[in-house]
Amino acid sequence: MNSNQDQVRIRPARASELPKLAELVRGRLPDLMKPNPATQRDSIRKHLAALLPDEALLLAIDNRKLSGMAALDLDHAKLLAMYLDPKQARADTARQLIGRVEETARGYGIQRLNCTVKPQAWAFMERMGYQATGLPDDNQPVDLSKRLFDEASDWEQQVARVHRELGIPANYGVKHRLKTVPEAQKRVSVGLDIFNRDTELAVAAADAWKAMRVDARQHDIELQLVSGFRGVHYQAELIRKKLASGQSIDRILRVTAAPGYSEHHSAEALDLTSPGITPLSQEFSMSRAYEWLKSQARLYGFRESYPNHNRHGIEWEPWHWRYRLNFDPRNR
Repeated sequence: MNSNQDQVRIRPARASELPKLAELVRGRLPDLMKPNPATQRDSIRKHLAALLPDEALLLAIDNRKLSGMAALDLDHAKLLAMYLDPKQARADTARQLIGRVEETARGYGIQRLNCTVKPQAWAFMERMGYQATGLPDDNQPVDLSKRLFDEASDWEQQVARVHRELGIPANYGVKHRLKTVPEAQKRVSVGLDIFNRDTELAVAAADAWKAMRVDARQHDIELQLVSGFRGVHYQAELIRKKLASGQSIDRILRVTAAPGYSEHHSAEALDLTSPGITPLSQEFSMSRAYEWLKSQARLYGFRESYPNHNRHGIEWEPWHWRYRLNFDPRNR
């Protein structure tokens, strides 16, 4: 293929596309809306909108045209539905869409994915590695299942082993709506943190952090590093120490991300404090530094990952900020 326009691109759906997708679902995918009174456009749109934050509604785009769509039900570990445009879809579009759905599901720690398909799609799904979970009736939909972790990377399998060792629930990623965060391989030092430990960040995050810190100083704000990059082993050791102190795993996971799911693995996340503030405490939310970050951090690509009452069920962390390349604050 010689250009991007010759390639099928699989990506999450966008909010601006919901009206068109809702009409498509209403006309072509009524089964997707069975749990709801799907005759109402607003009902369908709300159902689809609920999938957007988790990137669980995936589109296949071919030459700027929609050629396919797939929806993932995280809570039931199920491929909800898949649509292929009969004129636009290529022979491999379905395979690419399902592959991306499986990748998304594995990212949330789902180890087995289920689906229900029409009899004519059974053979194709078997070629994708799915097996019937019972004896289907003639001409009736077929229930299928696939063990995703048979195709998991060594790193994903390592994270699963650590979770079993620590007693972290298998549904952790789905429950908290958190995806695994691979460890960044390219990192640079940005100096010492407040504990005199060398701190590493990804290159782009390091440049953004340095510029933001300089700007803050010009406004008489001193931002101090508490933590930057942390690997899976470091994150696991944090939890082991808390378990040894008598804390329950449920309590720990409300304040500490599970190994493999911490944004610090990306080398794009910072824990910050300011002189006179107790590190890693909500006292930081009362500081001038936090007020400045709320209005200015977005200009450098940083956002507050876990604000008060966040959807992940993690306690408010006003000190935790993550850099995102090309971050658009309007999408918060």
